[in-house]
Amino acid sequence: MWNLRNIPIRRKLSLLIVTISTVSLLLASIAFITSDRISIQQTITDNLRTMANIIAANSTAALLFSDPVAAQETLEFLKTQQHIQTAAIFSMNEREFARYIKPGLKLELPSAKLKNENALFWGDYVELYTHITYQGEQIGVVYLRSDIDLIHDRLTRLLGIIALVFAVSLLVSFILSAQLQRIITDPLLRLSAIARQVRTEKNYSVRVIGKGNDELGNLITDFNTMLDEIQIRDNELEEHRLKLEERVARRTRELEDANMQLEISKQQAESVANRMEYHAHHDALTGLPNRVLLHDRICSELAHARRQQTNAALLFLDLDRFKIINDSLGHAVGDQLLRVIAHRLNDCVREEDTVARLGGDEFMVLLPRISGSADAGRIAKKIIDCLVDPISCNGHELHITTSIGISIFPYDGSDAETLIKHADISMYRAKELGRNKAVYYTAEMNAGSRKQLAMETNLRKAIEKNQLTLFYQPKFDISSNIIVGFEALLRWKHPTMGFIDPLDFMPVAEDSGLIVPIGEWVLHTAFRQLKEWHNAGFTGLTIAVNLSSAQLSRPGFEEVVERALQDSDLDASMTELEITENVAIKNIDITMAVLERLKFTGVSIAMDDFGTGYSSLSYLRRLPVDTVKIDKSFVHEIPDSTEDVTIAQAIIAMAQSLKLSLIVEGIENVRQLNFFRQLGVTIVQGYLFSKPVEAAEALKMLESQSLPRTINLVK
Repeated sequence: MWNLRNIPIRRKLSLLIVTISTVSLLLASIAFITSDRISIQQTITDNLRTMANIIAANSTAALLFSDPVAAQETLEFLKTQQHIQTAAIFSMNEREFARYIKPGLKLELPSAKLKNENALFWGDYVELYTHITYQGEQIGVVYLRSDIDLIHDRLTRLLGIIALVFAVSLLVSFILSAQLQRIITDPLLRLSAIARQVRTEKNYSVRVIGKGNDELGNLITDFNTMLDEIQIRDNELEEHRLKLEERVARRTRELEDANMQLEISKQQAESVANRMEYHAHHDALTGLPNRVLLHDRICSELAHARRQQTNAALLFLDLDRFKIINDSLGHAVGDQLLRVIAHRLNDCVREEDTVARLGGDEFMVLLPRISGSADAGRIAKKIIDCLVDPISCNGHELHITTSIGISIFPYDGSDAETLIKHADISMYRAKELGRNKAVYYTAEMNAGSRKQLAMETNLRKAIEKNQLTLFYQPKFDISSNIIVGFEALLRWKHPTMGFIDPLDFMPVAEDSGLIVPIGEWVLHTAFRQLKEWHNAGFTGLTIAVNLSSAQLSRPGFEEVVERALQDSDLDASMTELEITENVAIKNIDITMAVLERLKFTGVSIAMDDFGTGYSSLSYLRRLPVDTVKIDKSFVHEIPDSTEDVTIAQAIIAMAQSLKLSLIVEGIENVRQLNFFRQLGVTIVQGYLFSKPVEAAEALKMLESQSLPRTINLVK
């Protein structure tokens, strides 16, 4: 490279021109040879593939019928193809089926292992594999090997032609470069001489002689004006330097401000992320951990308890009668009450304990690292005691209690889901025992849940197999000693267990939602039965059907009643729908709206089991009720119980003042009958007159209209 730099520019240009020409010729020759070789290879490949396809087509039958002789005959035509060195047909089990080797050659066939369809070029031969298929499935492979002498001969001829062209081209390039380089070098040599003079003499007045409109002419012109512009450029550079420094300083300040804003934005984003993280794991109303965070803490604590072989406990809390407060005083008061309760619960537990709100009025307390189940019981008792004190909310003094279920790790479960489920079961057991209690989980409780599940399964089968039936208990008018109506009562006769008490299967039906289709069936069946009695001549009879909360809360229940009336062609005024106080107050607003729409259809509404609810008079005045039924629990000890007598008298007086009809249930003896007769009651039910009977027995009673002899004695 050092010797090359010292070569005069004229020789450099000549060498450059010759070198470029040489490289161009070499590249063109290589491209031409490569293209020609690829073309010949493609031609050879196409010819081989055509032969392979012919062999594949002709050998399909031979492979299918395992005829190696026919396959060998197929390969015999290759003797006319001088360039084919060897060929073979392989079956799918990688066995050589037929072969051909050009006479005079000793070649090894490739491995019998089947390969993909392709052509492989080697030093002096090419190999090709083609699949043999039948009806879309591969049944074998054709292998061909051919020499590539054609490529070698053609390349030899091309190289000779290219060498001759290359030599002639170099000679022409050298002659032309010797002449053309002077056009460039003469002006450059003059410019170089003037530049050396300016450098040595410091004489900036000299100029290069020469003009032209090409790049060399422009170079000479620019060189002549360069000295005049040096000072001007220097001044401009100084000015630009100052402006650049000012811009850099300004940009630096802007970047500092941007960094400050970015830091503020980052802090705000982190704050938002922290808030989102908090809300994702905490209850929005009380600020307590929610179900997600509680589950994480339970899993973490159980892992710690396993390692340390310690106990942990879960307390499942459900507030007693919270829904009544929420419905009667509004959600604002209910929410405030929940916040106060959450604060009290946190004050009752240890710092390492977790109080979480699961939703609604349900809370859960995680007690880690306790020494035994007694510790959980003490904390549960402390929670019950701390909630006893009245709570003031928006001017209302509220009293609230809670039912608590307790499950202990590892005795009641080894994972979070099992412990929560068992604590939930024991909480419901606490409610069954009268609320405001803490109950430990036992295996018998889970057995009760399994029993309920079995009951639900049997009840579903009973619906499918029509095992449900209706019994009818008559209503007697004791002033005229005639039957004025019936109350339809659901009964279930199991094929093996006999009659199952409604108190056992009705709660299961309500919890599982089966009460909805069952209730619809009861309406249709009872209304059709009443129509049959009307057609038999007993046109004054009425029918009463009991309703559940699930039916009342179901959208479109009014349409269900109307369809039952239409299907039976029954006058709505002859029907009565009975609801209990507990059902009515579960959602008083929805209940009132549904009952108003039912009243509009013409049916009557009766309040069943009156006096056993939470606030009888206040709800009775709000609900569109036509009839009040005194519950049999108040009738059982009359007239011996002074308290029951007082209650019965109060209910009768209240019904009379509100101009409501009155029915007394549970009349079982003459003393009870005489008591209510003296108070003006005319419609009664009870075993003194008749127990619930089937429809056929009820028809016989209507036809005879005979009453027990004891009734006639007290006229």
